[in-house]
Amino acid sequence: MIDLKRILYPVDLSAHSRATAPSVAAMAKRFGSRVILLHVTGEPTPLAEFEHFAADALSGIPVVRELREGDPATQIVSYAGEHQIDLIMMPTHGHGPFRSLLLGSVTAKVLHDTHCPVWTGVHAEEITAHSPDRWKRVLCAVNTDEHGEIVLKWASEFARRQNLDLQLVHAVAGADGMWTEASDPSMYEFLFHAAREQLAKLQAGAGTHLEIRVVGGSVGGAVHQAAVDYDADLIVIGRGAIQNTFGRLKNSAYSVIRAAPCPVISV
Repeated sequence: MIDLKRILYPVDLSAHSRATAPSVAAMAKRFGSRVILLHVTGEPTPLAEFEHFAADALSGIPVVRELREGDPATQIVSYAGEHQIDLIMMPTHGHGPFRSLLLGSVTAKVLHDTHCPVWTGVHAEEITAHSPDRWKRVLCAVNTDEHGEIVLKWASEFARRQNLDLQLVHAVAGADGMWTEASDPSMYEFLFHAAREQLAKLQAGAGTHLEIRVVGGSVGGAVHQAAVDYDADLIVIGRGAIQNTFGRLKNSAYSVIRAAPCPVISV
């Protein structure tokens, strides 16, 4: 059962971190969560600035403010494990030690090392409005390995509990340049047929009967286009694929997050 009692909100006190606060507040209100606002620094931080950071956006929500010193990614992962955090919410841009989070090491390390779901904001200079209080549609990118069923069950429960529409997308392995419909139509059709059979078994195991979009092309590009066409407010992907040796999403998860037109939750 999804129960987001504790949301960890790492901040670097930048404008981009501040812009994430409304999404954190909306998620906390949906689940009745406590928010832990964590600032990791190697330099003295003006306490007044930190104590009042995002106070307006988080008004009415139980908030705990924590200061730590050291490597940001290490401290975020450590805090999440020590305090049984249910969800980490962080932007993909920032300044100082958090600069260019996704392209640098902080977000990548958090996604790789932590064991709770991670929400990442839109990887763009301007954050577009996808606040949880206005969500309608969730897109789940599924793999056909054993972790795919876990991700599907999580996305299905998340959507069902909030009365959100849910659609699935799967990018077919091999149909991304190795074989194309024009170069080898029979192999192309075989790949799609095999993928649909595996996805049917996946849905049977998860107990779902959802619409699924099966496409060729790169994972990042396929998920981006599916999210645009579906007008998705949130994308759910499997972080287990990042952490494991196998799984096609492993090498594409970061590209999905970079290209996504809306926030992503990595489970």
